[in-house]
Amino acid sequence: MNLYKYLPPSRIDVIRDCSIRFTQYGDFNDPFELNPNINRIAEEDEIRSLVDRDFVQLIKDEYSKYPIISAYISKEDFIQLAESQREHVKNGVVGMERQLVGLLPEMLQMTTNSLLGALSLSEVCNHELMWSHYADEHRGYVIGFDAAHQFFNQRKTDVDEMRHLRKIDYREKPPVINLMNTNGEELFFVKSLKWKYESEWRMLMPLADASKIIERQPYPAHLFDFPIEAVTEVILGERMSAQDKEIINALRNVKGYKHINWYQAKLDNTSFEIVIKPVKLATTQ
Repeated sequence: MNLYKYLPPSRIDVIRDCSIRFTQYGDFNDPFELNPNINRIAEEDEIRSLVDRDFVQLIKDEYSKYPIISAYISKEDFIQLAESQREHVKNGVVGMERQLVGLLPEMLQMTTNSLLGALSLSEVCNHELMWSHYADEHRGYVIGFDAAHQFFNQRKTDVDEMRHLRKIDYREKPPVINLMNTNGEELFFVKSLKWKYESEWRMLMPLADASKIIERQPYPAHLFDFPIEAVTEVILGERMSAQDKEIINALRNVKGYKHINWYQAKLDNTSFEIVIKPVKLATTQ
């Protein structure tokens, strides 16, 4: 299966340098991205169970943090005193959880935007709106990638939420999230049905693994090198300038690019469709 990346003409460097950005969620054009509907950190009985399970160890840890306490009370007496307040502590943690829920989306966004980037690809290469929105009103181009290439499956383990392609789940309503029982799909791979026309697949990578970082505001651009063998085709936009086509034409003669199929997007005025036709670019002898 091929998956496609729409790019403006200013990003010819992506195909030229074989380096592509994994974008922070805060830079996406959908304001609902990573703005989850979190209703709980955990169910109340789960919170009480966690406090019960780790209560004594938590008290011991607190006791060791403040040596001055040992001058007035032994560890055993301190633990016994704390035990008498166990229910009060559990009630306090439950109440604190309710206050924290409202702060969690912003905290999650700040943390994720500093740690993770996402590469968005599409199953379709001829969608008029996507050519307009992501390829500078048809002046740019589209790169076709082989989704089966190992670049798109770098999982460390079978349960790795990152480093591999995953299909976006389009829903009428956002999931209601309990953080103790959620997964990466609900947080990072769910979008509104209004975006279904994009037929998106997404891959997450740790920003720390970037090949290059370009400082910019509000988020630095983290670029990841990809092998040219992962590219299967390049499609030139209907309105791509002659100058940009010359740059693409030069790339076709570079060793390593000869396996790529080259196409031109054309408008079919009889159907409002964009058709993709093979293009013969001049080659050097």
